[in-house]
Amino acid sequence: MTGSPPPWPDVAAFDTAVQRAAFPRHGRLAGAVVERRGGLMRRMEGANAIAYVLRAPDGALVLRCFKERPAPALRLRYEALEKWAARADAEAEGSWVPADAEWVEEAVRIDDHWWPAVVMEHVVGDSLRAHLEARAGRREELTLLADRWREVLAWLDGLGMAHGDLQHDNVRIEEGGRIRLIDLDAVWTSELSAEAPREHGHPHFQHPERLRDGYGDRTADRFSALVIQASILALAVDPGLWDDFHNEDNLLFTAEDFARPMATPLWFRLAASRSVEVRRLTALLDGACRGPLSEVPPFRELDAPEPTPASAASAGWTLTMPVPAPPVAPPLVPVPPAVPVPPTLPVVPSVPSVPSVPPVPTVVPSAPPPEAADRAAAAPGAEDRTVPFMLPVPETRRGAPPARRPVLIGAGLALLMLLAVLIGVVR
Repeated sequence: MTGSPPPWPDVAAFDTAVQRAAFPRHGRLAGAVVERRGGLMRRMEGANAIAYVLRAPDGALVLRCFKERPAPALRLRYEALEKWAARADAEAEGSWVPADAEWVEEAVRIDDHWWPAVVMEHVVGDSLRAHLEARAGRREELTLLADRWREVLAWLDGLGMAHGDLQHDNVRIEEGGRIRLIDLDAVWTSELSAEAPREHGHPHFQHPERLRDGYGDRTADRFSALVIQASILALAVDPGLWDDFHNEDNLLFTAEDFARPMATPLWFRLAASRSVEVRRLTALLDGACRGPLSEVPPFRELDAPEPTPASAASAGWTLTMPVPAPPVAPPLVPVPPAVPVPPTLPVVPSVPSVPSVPPVPTVVPSAPPPEAADRAAAAPGAEDRTVPFMLPVPETRRGAPPARRPVLIGAGLALLMLLAVLIGVVR
């Protein structure tokens, strides 16, 4: 009769066994010892496992011991993944991105029992978190990193593979800039689709629907890939984001940001970024948070260089930042200055003609004969009716002295005569 299995060891028990090198005497763990720095074991503790760096005869290894009893399907997943990876690595001509991993059923001995673990390739390099912290604000370096990140995503998509848990500690950057992926517990391929993983990714990198429903297929990485791409390029132009929004368990975004799109300080900061690309990715991520996981944009959307009003509107987000116009190149041939055009004289509107009035006939009385006039003048008691000839004097304007008017008229006539004489001399 078989009794119940023993309880799963705790973290302290794994630490003690690894320090004692309680490993099998055959296979990759034979002769391995834990590495130390400053007298302490080199170990990294995550949410589901503890990873120890070992020094083996064939080189450095990583031993991943689980904190809880793994599901039986996890062993089948790693065995299938190992076979699939061998074929994919051959087709990819040695450009395999994930770290090599092997399931070892009897890996660590504790209390006279063998416990399983995963033995992985030791990827030497910084985590994405450490890499960004040291290079925030270095625009050229982080722009190059973003380009390489898109290449990794295209590589995964070409193989029909999803990592399933893209996050700051599972992405490593080697010294030459090559990006590697570790922790393959949630990997999805068509061969592994029947065995759904128990892990659904880090909450600060995953769509709320995936954390709630456990959604997983070849598109499972789209949301987390977009989060990482937007974070890299945002830190390239605004290094202050790291101090303001990083909390040691994320890059910039948190699960609260995904639950409240365009309603937290980080969204407002990114929407006002001076980078057009950051604003475009922010619009895509905002639309992804508002819609279902199945409608998250594919990887190729990360390559679009410029936003368009139609794409921004379809994402439920309106771009309000002005896009600077490209500089105008100077002309190859110098252009002479423009000749000033003389001002055009204003056109005086024509005065409507006054209808002609028929002339009034002038009646001139006939003068009496000279003899009759003399007799009339000589007659006694006759009244003198002679009217002296006088020029009509126009009525003077109010306030103007009437004595100066003839003087001005005479001066004007003299000036006109002098001008006529000068014109005659010149001719």
